[in-house]
Formats: sequence, structure tokens, C-alpha cells
Amino acid sequence: MKTSSKLIFTLLISLFILSPSISSAEEWTYTTRPNDTLWDISQKYLKSVTYWERLQQHNSVDIAKNLAPGTRLRIPLEWLKTKAADATVVSITGNVELTSSDSTETEILSSKRSISIGNKIITRENGSALIQFADGSTLLIQKNSQVLFDTLSSYGQTGMVDTRLRLQQGRVETSVTPMRNTRSRYEITTPAAVAAVRGTQFRIAYENKQQTMASEVVKGEVNVAAEGIEQTVKKGFGTITEKGKAPQPPVKLLTKPDLNKIPTELKYLPFRLNWPALENAKQYRIQISSADQLDALIFESTQNSEQFILKDLDNGEYVLRIRGVDENGLEGFNADHSFTINTDFPVVTLISPADKLETSTDKLTFKWQIEKKATSYQLQVAIDNEFNNLIIDEISSKNTITIKEILQDGEYYWRITAIDNNGNKGKHSQIREFSIKENKYEGLLLLLYFIPAILL
Repeated sequence: MKTSSKLIFTLLISLFILSPSISSAEEWTYTTRPNDTLWDISQKYLKSVTYWERLQQHNSVDIAKNLAPGTRLRIPLEWLKTKAADATVVSITGNVELTSSDSTETEILSSKRSISIGNKIITRENGSALIQFADGSTLLIQKNSQVLFDTLSSYGQTGMVDTRLRLQQGRVETSVTPMRNTRSRYEITTPAAVAAVRGTQFRIAYENKQQTMASEVVKGEVNVAAEGIEQTVKKGFGTITEKGKAPQPPVKLLTKPDLNKIPTELKYLPFRLNWPALENAKQYRIQISSADQLDALIFESTQNSEQFILKDLDNGEYVLRIRGVDENGLEGFNADHSFTINTDFPVVTLISPADKLETSTDKLTFKWQIEKKATSYQLQVAIDNEFNNLIIDEISSKNTITIKEILQDGEYYWRITAIDNNGNKGKHSQIREFSIKENKYEGLLLLLYFIPAILL
């Protein structure tokens, strides 16, 4: 009997100890200021001013006495005022659609539009959208993605927000404003798992075919939960969660690639970008943003090799981001590279030799027009018009070069590229062709020279 009584007593004590933490998970704590009253607090923060009596009883406050500044009042979240906190579209790239909450209407999404509870954003192959929430947090929805906005609300004037999204397909990047109160919520749900955060930068991807969710943490930490198991993922790590299974143990993300050899100023397009191979990278994600709006995308692509041809962009200032993708599909840290496009740089005009020239001499002189913006010039001679097999690759500060190499009989191609004082190259000139052929009269001249001697 004594053992039973001790057991019951122990259980009661345990419940008593645990109850405050369970309650606090559903409560907001308000710290009183000078001249605060229960009536004023209820009017400002609670659903009804009549809740002041509940507030008094819940906190055992003696209303006959003034509330001392610094008094901590526990307030259940369900008593607080709530209001819709629409998100805003900051920018759009490509084809992006918005579906109404009842799924009866679809429109082309535009910048500055408000996003409400129940709306769905769908990005196509070339589309992306940057969304900003009421607390300043941002969400970048990448191409081929679908995001449903389940909850967009705030708790009155408390500073707490409740943001819940559903990523049904695709990939998103988010930057969450550090939450002023521990009761704020920011969650992204996929069919495989839920990611809950509190002031961080992370990426979530969900693939319908594989039914897997990838979580990559760039800053802070994220709690990923599935099948009753919660996994904490810290900065520099990522995890994969398969539908119906617990999250896998976090693995380290790939380091950022080296972009130091990519020029900072491009004088022509298309331009081939190259970078050294990143260890354990199976793919690379390439993103380009305008320098004045870094969070928004104007271009995105994935490549299997360490090179990419940049084709169509207007003159201006940009930021290139490249990150490696490992064998699990987890994407690593970004390498950022600022660059400028200025295609006003001149294209050199060729003078001589003329196109399609046939000559028997190998001592050729190449000449072109002087360009004011150029400080030097690059001559390239190749045996193919793609210039994959260079015979001559020479730089000169003058507008003429006489080659010293002895060229064999055959066909050749040449071009000139202007270079500025920073070493930036412009677009190649037109390509001209010439050929070296043996002098067909050379043998006849020799014969005529020796005929008199033979006759004698």
C-alpha cells in the first residue's frame, strides 16, 4: 500500500512539474509596463476586452493593486487577436501563375500583388517568384514549383507571426527574419516531412517522382520532422527524407566552388564561364541576379560540367551564384561573383590579308584598324574555323603583326580580339581565311635557269 501511494505521489509531482512547460508551449508571456492595467492589455492584445477577468484568474492577479512594471503575465494563444497578414510579390521572372483559394480562377502573377491564405503559386520551366511576408521574411520559389499558402497571419500587436506553406513540387529558398517571440511559427510542409525554423536561411526541395524532400541549411538550424521523428539540421548540413520514413542523419554540404578565374567584366556575349571541378559535385546550379535585387532570380540553370555559356543579358551589373550538387541531390554553399556586362566595347575591323587569300609565302603580315578603347590586340591563327587547334596565339600593342612561324601548305583561319587596360577582352572580329600553296612556277623557273648550262 505504501509503494502504491508513493507511485501515485510521484506521478502527481511529475504532472505538476511538466504542466507549466506544456502550458507555456501554447502561451505568450507579456511583461507589464508602467501604468498597465488588465483592461488596457485585454483591449490591445486580446479578442475581447472582457477577457480581462480570465487574464486575472489565469495569473492570480490582485486587481486591487497596481500591476508592478515587469510583471510577467501568461496569455493563452487562443485568447490573442489574430489578423490576416498577406504576403507580397516582390519580383517575377518568366511564366508564373496564381490560383485562387477555391481553385476556380488562374491568373498570370505580377509584381506587387498580394498573396492570401489559400492561394497557390505555380512556376513553369523559366519562371521564379520572390515573395515577402509581413515580418520581412522572404521566399524564393524556383522554376517548376508549386507552393500553397496555408496560413498567413499575425497575433495582433504582439509581433508574433504564423506562416505555414505547403511545397507540393519543386524547390524554394527562404530567409526567415529572426523571430522576436518564441511562439512565432514558420513551417514548410511537403508530402514527406515538415521543416520548422526560427530565424535562418535554408532551402527545401520536393520531388514527386522520388517522393523525397531535401533540406539544406545555410544559416541557423532547421527541425525536420516525419513519422514521429524530429531531426535537427544545423548550418552547413542537409538531410533527405523519403515519404513514409524518418529523416536521414544530416550530412555535410559541399563547399563553395572557386570562381576567381571568371572575369569581372564581360565585353561580349555569348561568353563561356569556366571554373575548377568541385570535389564530390555531380552537378552545378547556376543562378544570376541583378546587383540591385540579390534575392530575385533573372536566370537559373543546372549543368553537369564545370562550364556554362552565358548568352542573353542586357548591359548592367549582376551577381553570379554557383553551387555544387552532391550524389544525394543536396546542394551546397553558394559561391558569389559580381560581374558587369558592357558589350559596347568595339569589334576590331580587319584590313589585311584579304579573305580567301592564296599565297606561297609563309611570312604573312596581319593588319587591322586601331580602336581607341583597346590597349592591345590578340591575334589567333588556327587550322579550323572553331579555333580549337591554334597555330598562333599572340598579343601586340600595335595594329600589325608579322608572323615568324613557317606555315605548311594548307588552309588557315585568323581573327583579332581587342583587349582593354584591365585585361578584359571584347568580341572576336570576323573570321578570315587564307591558304598557303607551293608556287607552281617555281620548278619552271629553275628549269629555265639550268637550260643554258645543259645545252653547253
